[in-house]
Amino acid sequence: MKDKTRLLTLAAFAAVTSVFGTPTGLNNIPTAETIDHRTVAAQFFTSFGGSNQFATSGPGKSTQWAGFKTGWDFKPLHLEWGLDSALGTGYSGPLLFQTKARIQPWQDGMIAVGVAGVALTDSRRAGDPFTYAMMHHDFHVVRVHAGYGLQTNGNSYLFGVDRTWKLFERNFNLNADLVQSRDQQGHIAAVGAKYFVNKHIVLETWANFPDKDRASWIAKINYVFTF
Repeated sequence: MKDKTRLLTLAAFAAVTSVFGTPTGLNNIPTAETIDHRTVAAQFFTSFGGSNQFATSGPGKSTQWAGFKTGWDFKPLHLEWGLDSALGTGYSGPLLFQTKARIQPWQDGMIAVGVAGVALTDSRRAGDPFTYAMMHHDFHVVRVHAGYGLQTNGNSYLFGVDRTWKLFERNFNLNADLVQSRDQQGHIAAVGAKYFVNKHIVLETWANFPDKDRASWIAKINYVFTF
């Protein structure tokens, strides 16, 4: 009975938005960027409020996740890969794998292809992988991101914008993105911010505003180091 309830819960969240791990990106979209060469970002994040791709405990309940991502450069190709999983007192897992490859074919522009949400454990409880292609161009006033993602009953356009300023001599990024949901019948807008406290700590948060259901909020801390 518990497994049946869990499957129904996962299906409900898949209908809200595409379920995938945490490739380098904005709020609900991956971007064409990859994490720097031989750099690791260890991540811990929590979801609050309504349904979202990380709310595996159920709407209205907080869910904790942990993971990491790292990058390798084989110029002109840049690779990223990572793992993450839901944690907590309820159901944990599945363990999800993500990877992407990018090139920089023109100045201020990047193109990447990737896949996320590949279940390495508990595949029966996980959704299908999310495959995507993204590009971005830095207009210096603002960076624009656009692409498309493919997933069973979860195809979506992927649009986003962001800009970085200096705040107390540290990078402060504001961003927004838009994705489709409910098998392309709805959409989710999100706005977020990142603050680079120092070279090791990055704080991140965003709010999701679906066309249906109530808003949700994600809070994340990243610990970044190079080896």
